[in-house]
Amino acid sequence: MKIALCQINSTVGSFSSNIGLIEKHYNDAINKGADLVVFPEMAITGYPPQDLLWQKDFVKKNYQEVEKLSRFCSIPMIVGYVRAKGKKLYNSAALCQGGKIINSYDKILLPTYDVFDERRYFTSGEKPGIWSIESNGKKINVGIQICEDLWDSNYNLKVSNIQKKNGADIIINISASPYSKNRLKDRVNLIKSKVKELEIPMFYCNLVGAQDELVFDGCSIAFDEEGHCIGQAASFKEDILLIDMNDKNNIDINYKSRNENIYDALCLGIKDYFTKSGIKDAVIGLSGGIDSAVVATLACNALGNDFVHGVSMPSRFSSDHSKEDAKQLADNLGIDFKSISINDVVISMEETLSPHFKDSIRDTTEENIQARSRGNLLMALSNKFGWLVLSTGNKTELALGYCTLYGDMNGGLSVISDLNKTDVYLLANWINKNKSNVIPINTINKPPSAELSPDQVDPFDYDLVSPLVDSIIEKRMTKKELINYGYDKETVEFVYDKIIKNEYKRRQAPIGIRISKKAFGAGRRFPIINHYQEDII
Repeated sequence: MKIALCQINSTVGSFSSNIGLIEKHYNDAINKGADLVVFPEMAITGYPPQDLLWQKDFVKKNYQEVEKLSRFCSIPMIVGYVRAKGKKLYNSAALCQGGKIINSYDKILLPTYDVFDERRYFTSGEKPGIWSIESNGKKINVGIQICEDLWDSNYNLKVSNIQKKNGADIIINISASPYSKNRLKDRVNLIKSKVKELEIPMFYCNLVGAQDELVFDGCSIAFDEEGHCIGQAASFKEDILLIDMNDKNNIDINYKSRNENIYDALCLGIKDYFTKSGIKDAVIGLSGGIDSAVVATLACNALGNDFVHGVSMPSRFSSDHSKEDAKQLADNLGIDFKSISINDVVISMEETLSPHFKDSIRDTTEENIQARSRGNLLMALSNKFGWLVLSTGNKTELALGYCTLYGDMNGGLSVISDLNKTDVYLLANWINKNKSNVIPINTINKPPSAELSPDQVDPFDYDLVSPLVDSIIEKRMTKKELINYGYDKETVEFVYDKIIKNEYKRRQAPIGIRISKKAFGAGRRFPIINHYQEDII
C-alpha cells in the first residue's frame, strides 16, 4: 500500500479554498500512485475555528463540504472535519470513498492547556478507531487518531495501545500541531517510543501554515515498525509525503538548525497573516537598532521588498549612526524609505503640556512622548495607505515593560514578541551569514538604546535577564528555584516584579507570532490585578 500524507495550508472558514487545496493534493497524490490519501486535523474548517463552531451554519457548511469531497473519492481519503450529533460537536476524521462517508472517528483526548481549549467546544469520542481499508484486494486495519490522542502520557486512556490491542496494522495520526522550538524532536521522540513499544508503523500528517499567532510547521513523518524514519515532508510549506509500505527506505531526519527554523516560522507567520487578511503592504519604524532591522528583513522575505516600507523618525536625541544605519538597512533591502523628523511634533506636545508639568522634573513621561509621536506617525501612514504596522518589540522587553503603550507597541502584528533579546542577535547574525548580508554590522555591534534621552543605553544586561525571563515564562520556574539555580535574589525579585506589573501593557499589545512553548498571549493567562507573592524563605 502507498500512503500519501498531504500537509496543506488551510484557512479558517475559507471552505472553498480549503476544498480546492484538498482536491488538488488528492489528485496529485493519486497521480503519484497513492492507495490512501490523508489530510490533517480539521483540514476542512482550518484550525482553530474557535467560536465559529457555535455558528450552526459554519458546522453545517463544513459537513456539506465533506459530502462533496466524498463524491470524487475513487480511492479512500482521510480528512479532518467537525461532526455534529444533536447539540454535541466532535473533532473528527472522515473516511471517504465512492461517494459517501464510510466511517468517522471522534478525537478522544481533548487538550485544554496553553493555546488549546478544545473542551470548550468538543465532546470526547468514546471508541479508539480501527478502520479496515482495502487496497489492491488486500485489507489493512488502520488505527486512526487525531493529534492529542498520540500525546497521552498525562491521560489514563492510552489510545495507541488500545488500537494495537484491537488489531491495528498501522496507526495514522492526523494533526494540527503548532510549531515551537524543538517541537519536531519532541514529536519524533514520542512516535519512536510508541513504535518501540507497540512494534507497529506510525504515520503522522500535520497541518502547515499560520493562523493568527500560531504557526504550523508541517514536517509530516512516517516510521516503520522498527522505529526507522521512512519519510519526512518539508517544513513550513505544503507537501505530499508518499510512503510505499512495500519499498521502505530509511532516511535521516532533517531537523534543521534552531535559527533556520525560527527564521522560517516567523516568515511564514508574517506571510500568512498578510495573505489571509488580504493585506499587501507592511510599514516598520526603523530605529537603526537590531529589533527593527530583523523585523524588516523577515518582512522582506515574507512579502517581497516592494511591499515593505521603512520609516526613520529621528528626534534631537537620535545619533547620526542610528540614522545612517536605518538608511543603510533600507538600501540593503531595497525597500521604500522615508525619514520623518518628530522634533516639531514633540516640541509642540511638550509646550502644550509645559504649564501642567511646570513643577515636575523631566522623566520617562517626556521620553514616552517621543515614542508615542512615532506611533502616531506610523498609524497615520497605515490609515492613509492601508499598510499594516509591524511591531518590533522582543519578548524580553515585553516581559519587563520596556516598551511604550500607544508608541512602539503600536501595530497589527508583533513579529518577534516571542523571541528574547539575545536570540534576536543570534538570528541577525545567522541571517547575515546564511541568507543575505543586509543587516549593518554597526546595528549588531553597538550597545542597544532607545535614544529617548542624551547618551541613553538600555538599562539591562540582556545576557542575564533574557534567559531569566524565558525560565520564568517558558519553564515556569519559581523564585526559589531560580535562586537555587544560581541567580541573584535581587535580580530575580526585580524581573518577577516587572513581569507582574506589566501584564496590563501586554494585554493591549498586538498579537505576536508564537515560536516557543509558552508565549505571551492566548496561551498565558495571568490576572492584571495580581497581589500574589511567592514565599521564598
